[in-house]
Amino acid sequence: MTLYQRAKNVLEMLSGYAFGKRPIVFVCHSLGGLLVKQILRTAKDSTDIAWQNIAESCAGVLFLATPHSGSSLANLLHSFAGGFTSPHVTKLLSDTSDLEELNASFRTFCQCRSIDVTAYHEMHKTKKIALVVDAKSADPGVGASMPIPVDGDHLNICKPESRDSFVYLSIKRRIAGILPNKMTEVSDSTPHFDEDDLGTANGQDRRDLLAKMTAAGREHEYAFANDSQNKFARAFFQNGLKTSTAALHNNLLADIEQRFQSLIFHNLICGGANSSTVTSAIQTDVIDPLAKKYATSSASGKTIMNALYFLTERCHIRFDKP
Repeated sequence: MTLYQRAKNVLEMLSGYAFGKRPIVFVCHSLGGLLVKQILRTAKDSTDIAWQNIAESCAGVLFLATPHSGSSLANLLHSFAGGFTSPHVTKLLSDTSDLEELNASFRTFCQCRSIDVTAYHEMHKTKKIALVVDAKSADPGVGASMPIPVDGDHLNICKPESRDSFVYLSIKRRIAGILPNKMTEVSDSTPHFDEDDLGTANGQDRRDLLAKMTAAGREHEYAFANDSQNKFARAFFQNGLKTSTAALHNNLLADIEQRFQSLIFHNLICGGANSSTVTSAIQTDVIDPLAKKYATSSASGKTIMNALYFLTERCHIRFDKP
């Protein structure tokens, strides 16, 4: 989609979740910042009341390494050739008037409203090549505040490791300043369970998927396994904005990991069971019961299998002995 098309797509989705009734603070990384500026512009100019309400409800925008200028966008495309490149993004680079017009629209939008804007920029080179978005290109040109430097590169600037990380503490403080009476986050002093992040790779076993399948004598499954985990990964990450959908995916992954570890890995694989026994147990003890459990959410045995290979690729489960 073009930036304009994607903005309309997101606005309709946010409207479906009834956004616009309470103050909104956007926290955006990299090209996500350009999308947020287009969302606000499109919403403001729309005749759809629900879309207009989203723009009017915007109380703040926090940009994490957003390439506001053509030069920084060029750095981004050069550093991540293939990952961020599309005809529509490249058009922004070749026709910088569109980018300048978007920036001017955002500045006018902020000047006419009481909107808090903060920008952050990376201090470390990405892939040891270059700074993708430096202090100058990270500046949206709104207000008197200067972009804040972060000890990170373009990829990890948006990935705080804990609640004590600089970016987490800074963003939390600024949101509290924007919405002092509307903070909904659980207090740090309130007991809570830490949520397992099963979408992030586990650092304990960083073999690639092919190596894992080969070690388990399942190299013949690799092409199928790789295609399966890619399908689940696309659905998992594309639905990141939808809180309820993300929670559903995480719950499914947690159920699969728990069943596989207790019923398959420790009980059978570590016990020396043969491949046919393991395969049969995966079907009867993992795939079948979870497909039934999540059937109301349109899950099938294929969904469970895709997620199982996704967990394997992310190093949360393994098919071979330690």
